[in-house]
Amino acid sequence: MSWRLTYLIFVLLRLYFTLSPSYIHPDEHFQGPEVIAGEIFGWNTTKTWEFTSDQPIRSIVPLWLAYGIPMTILRWFQGSDVSPYLVYYCLRIFFFIVSFSLEDWALQELGSTQKVRAHYLLCAASSYITWTFQTHTFSNSVETVVLAWALVLIKRISSRNFGHSSHFWSCVMLGVLVSLGVFNRITFPAFLILPCLYLVPKLLKYPVSIALISVSAVLTSLIAIYIDTRFYGSPGMVITPLNNFLYNSDPDNLAKHGLHPRYTHFLINLPQLLGPYLLFTRPQLSIPFLSALSGTAMLSLFRHQEARFLLPTIPLYLTTVKFPNALMLHPGRRRMLLGVFGAFNLALAMLFGVYHQGGVVPTQAAHIGPRLATASDVVWWRTYSPPDWLLGRNSDLVGYLHRGGVDNATAAVELVKKADAGGGVRIWDMMGSDGEVVDALVAELVRTRAKSTDKDVLVVAPLSASGLYKFLANPELPYYLHLEYSYAQHINMDDFGVDYEEARYHKRRQGESESEGEEGLGFWDKARAIAMQNRPGLGVWSVVMRAEA
Repeated sequence: MSWRLTYLIFVLLRLYFTLSPSYIHPDEHFQGPEVIAGEIFGWNTTKTWEFTSDQPIRSIVPLWLAYGIPMTILRWFQGSDVSPYLVYYCLRIFFFIVSFSLEDWALQELGSTQKVRAHYLLCAASSYITWTFQTHTFSNSVETVVLAWALVLIKRISSRNFGHSSHFWSCVMLGVLVSLGVFNRITFPAFLILPCLYLVPKLLKYPVSIALISVSAVLTSLIAIYIDTRFYGSPGMVITPLNNFLYNSDPDNLAKHGLHPRYTHFLINLPQLLGPYLLFTRPQLSIPFLSALSGTAMLSLFRHQEARFLLPTIPLYLTTVKFPNALMLHPGRRRMLLGVFGAFNLALAMLFGVYHQGGVVPTQAAHIGPRLATASDVVWWRTYSPPDWLLGRNSDLVGYLHRGGVDNATAAVELVKKADAGGGVRIWDMMGSDGEVVDALVAELVRTRAKSTDKDVLVVAPLSASGLYKFLANPELPYYLHLEYSYAQHINMDDFGVDYEEARYHKRRQGESESEGEEGLGFWDKARAIAMQNRPGLGVWSVVMRAEA
């Protein structure tokens, strides 16, 4: 099989996962589309603290470029009353096109020969990271493309004389990309520290190149500062990268988001992202490898280390993969090697690209949005936060939003009593609250609903949510749940495990046993419990009072 046909197959896989509505991390919505959708379509969306604090830390400029362009084009054709589902897929396809065209093009530019370029393309295109993370609306995905082209420009500047026709524009565009990269994520310069060593001889020989890069970077930054200042309506200058740096320089602030050992990126995140590719990476002095190493090392100095922070390094590390001839020239070993890599990428692509929180987006956009007209309350439980922008025009019906776990049942009841929706729908994003807390919340919602409205209370939760069985099969509760919608391709990785008491509960209801814990459970009982309590699926239940049944 030719490398071009193989590459085409990988591109089609990338497109397939682009069209699968998985949900990898809340930031792919709340740090981008959530903000811009509200500005362009006038929807009632939520701006997180990064955009609402006195010192905002996120620039609006890269958001307009990454999300505003496709949304604006869509509005030209569809108007403001457009389906949020259509907007969602337009964004995903836009990111696919950017990944397929600009990222892959940059990888070819970084190669020195046709054979090397084909190797770069195949290795990057075969990774599940390219299929899934890179086609999601992360700022890290944007950073990956910006970094790849910054490295291409560094290569061009370092290899061509000042008098070359493209040298001037390469310097100008490098300054622009560096500025945009910093305004997108302040860690962007970390990936350029070592690659810039390639520029030193050329910059010393032609100092005017330094001026070109600096002037273009400063002018771009001033434009971004002006746009951010106007957007946030501040009387003074809003310099979001500076605000971001000051915020993340405070250890107490980092602790709010989670602290990790400094070896996390190298020993945990990279093996997770690269998998078996890591065994065949070969350190070298190439621009891609130096950039990947520089970024990983610098980001490791900070205590908050999420795997997605390393996304820009993955295609760069993959350019250094080299398989030994002893494996590639032996048919049996080559098939085994390809089988291992194929199984790794397909398994993680299905997990992150299809099943990971995969029901949240279609449920919010296709079911909850239209259902708000006949609902008084919607309770989300044990899922990622549902993006409000996916409600589209129906978001105007929302009058109250609570987002966050609640410690105890009493606090949940008090929360309901204080909630004033002004006649609108109340949304309760309970995250990982205990079942007893959600039970108390739902009971209070139903009790107060019976007095004021005949609209429904809805509960959205994974089919495998720990403690859900108490709602579905407990005759002592004053209500029961009626399943009205389900989405099969959903896995909640934060709730994996087994509760043998649930299995015991069902056996006691059948009169088979009175023992507690694992006692009285045979092998098949335990196996069935593990399978049932970790089964995929997301459900929407309407709450029905038993007196109404």
